[in-house]
Amino acid sequence: MTIESAIRTPLQTALSTIAANVYNGIPEAMTSPSICLIPDAPYLESVLINGSTTKVKVNLTVTGVVAYMNNAAALDNLEQLMIDIISTMPNGYVVGNVNQPQPLEVGAGKYLTADLQVSTYYTN
Repeated sequence: MTIESAIRTPLQTALSTIAANVYNGIPEAMTSPSICLIPDAPYLESVLINGSTTKVKVNLTVTGVVAYMNNAAALDNLEQLMIDIISTMPNGYVVGNVNQPQPLEVGAGKYLTADLQVSTYYTN
């Protein structure tokens, strides 16, 4: 198994129950609402190296993205999306804080985003 198949894809599948597009990485074209799974810093933290076994802590940023057409409505939509993300996290994930919302412009699109730090463990 790889980190892709053991961590990111199952997380993407779990979050796909939310009414948003879920991307396992940064999408080439942004849509709203959406959720992006992005490696955090540090991405992989060594926990155990023991001959044939390697265990790492995998840190990810889960970014929520909503349309930014009306300030109050966008903030409300983003808050709801982030609560849905937190509520849908699978077992085995440590959920951190949601960062301050940030505006984002991609092409002609205007979005409001927030990041949630999550982590879990992978053993190879």
